Order: sequence, then structure tokens, then C-alpha cells
Amino acid sequence: MLYRHWLLNLVLQRRHGKLLSGIAFLLLLYPLFDLGDSSTPEDRTPALFFSLVIAYIIPVFSYITEKAEEALRELRPLLKLDESAFDHTYARLSGAQPWLIALQLAGGTVFGLIHWLSLEGSFAGALARLTDGINGLMSSVGTLLTWIVMTSVISMLVQQAVVFARLGGHVVHATPFNVRSLAPFARVSISASLSTIGALALFPLIGLEGGIDLMEILPGAIAMVAPLVAMFLLPVWPLHRRLAAMKERNLIDIDRLINAALDARGYIDSATQHPQQLNFLLTYRRELEGCATWPFNLGNFGRLALYMIIPPLTWVAAALIENLIDSAL
Repeated sequence: MLYRHWLLNLVLQRRHGKLLSGIAFLLLLYPLFDLGDSSTPEDRTPALFFSLVIAYIIPVFSYITEKAEEALRELRPLLKLDESAFDHTYARLSGAQPWLIALQLAGGTVFGLIHWLSLEGSFAGALARLTDGINGLMSSVGTLLTWIVMTSVISMLVQQAVVFARLGGHVVHATPFNVRSLAPFARVSISASLSTIGALALFPLIGLEGGIDLMEILPGAIAMVAPLVAMFLLPVWPLHRRLAAMKERNLIDIDRLINAALDARGYIDSATQHPQQLNFLLTYRRELEGCATWPFNLGNFGRLALYMIIPPLTWVAAALIENLIDSAL
């Protein structure tokens, strides 16, 4: 049995509910994480990063889930599914079995602990920092909570990508001539990827309060790269392979028919073929060769390219700000 994911239940279901939920998360979490203070900047809790990344990713996860559900409803006339199978597929976009939710929580906790221990150098160092004061406690809580939330969100987004991968690979009615109607696959691919790119853009905030430390930034960033690739490719790759195979088979058949209409010299065999038939085959082949095998359009790629440059720009900007601050001091 599938249960609606607990993170989706944290978002208000009303007009502007996602924006209001994000603001509420930020107003609640930032003062909590900022309880700790330290005279040493390097020991400060990255409260702004912890609160912003959680306040961002949960409402965005709700938004992307709604867009995935909208895409599935749009594809409904093309899906070879009965009502029961469609309802189950639809439920998988927002729901998960209890064991999977528990695995997400456990995985996020383990990843968070490993990251925390790597930052402190040893278990003894982590324990000492944890018991040293409120700052160490808030840093550990923030690290664990961020890993748990991000692991849960990314796991669900990959599950959504797998749902569309299976639909594109086996279930949806697809031909090289109906690629426009398959655009929802591209929208799912792009929207899920952009959410992860947006989260990556927030990572330099870790260094604004205590200086940039690659050990704080890189583990989380690296852990998001593989799911990012999966979220982008999974919804469209099986569909692309089907369309490419159909196109290739059709081109081979058309070439065979064209060759059969010609004599040994390459001219029309007027005894067995009518010129109009050959014109039809040539026109069909020309149109088929121009058919796309990816459900993307230029607008999709433009949005992706625009968002792809945001994380590097934020990382460079953070480094420049840190250098300016160091120079001023």
C-alpha cells in the first residue's frame, strides 16, 4: 500500500501555499539553527544554508510532484493502461511504501552521520563537539536534517523518473510522428533536474558564516550529481530508444520499397511502378528523416542551459565575496 510522502504533507494545500510554506520553514528553522554562536567564525553553524535549503527543497518537491501528476494526466489518452493500473502509477508519483520511507530516513541519517564524522575527524571529536555547547548540537542537527530531507526528496524524484521511464519504454503509444504529444516526458525531465540544480546553487551559503570549507560542500554536492543525471535521462531515454528504433526500421523498409521501384540502372521501373507511388515514398522518407527522436524542444534546452550556469556562478560569487572580506579585514 502506498502512502502520500510525509514531506508533501508539510506543504500548505492552498493558493500560494508552497511560497507560504517555504517562508514558514525559513522563519522557523533559521532562529533555531542560529541559536549557537561562537567567537571563532569557522565553528559557527551554517544556519542560513540549513534553513534555506530545507525551506527551498520541500515546497519545490511539492511543485514538481504536481507537475509530474499533471504530465501523467496529459499522457492518459496515449497510455495502454486500464484504470486500476493508471491509478497505481499515478499514486507512485506522490506515494511510497512504508519500508521505502523508512529506508530514506535511515539512509539520510547514515549519510549525515558519515558527513558529520568526516568534518570532525573522528568519533571522539564529533562527540566532543556535540557536547561542547549549543553550537555543536545545532550543527549536528542541521547536518542530519538536511541529509534526511535531501535524501528523501531525491529518492522520490528518482522514483518519479523511473515511473516515466517505464511508461516511455513500454506503455505509451509513440511513433516518430507524434513526438509533440510526448512533450510531458521532457517537462518531467527538465523540472526535476532544475530543482536539484537550484539546491546546488545554495551550497556556497555554507561558507558565508564560517568561511568556505570544501569538506562541508563537496560531499553533498557530489552526492547530488548522479541523481541529477538520472532525473534528467530516465524519463526520456527509454522513449528516445523506442523512437530511434522505430525510425530506423521505417527508414530501412522505405529504402527497400524505393529500391524495388527502380530498375538495375536506378531508374523508375515503369513496367511495374507508377511515378506517383515513388514520389509518395520519397516524400515519406524525407518527412521521416526530419522526425525527432527526443521529446525536447529548443525551449526546454534553453531553460536547462540557463539554470546550469547558476550553480557555478554562485560558487564563483561566494569565493569572490570571501576574498573581498578577507582583503577588507
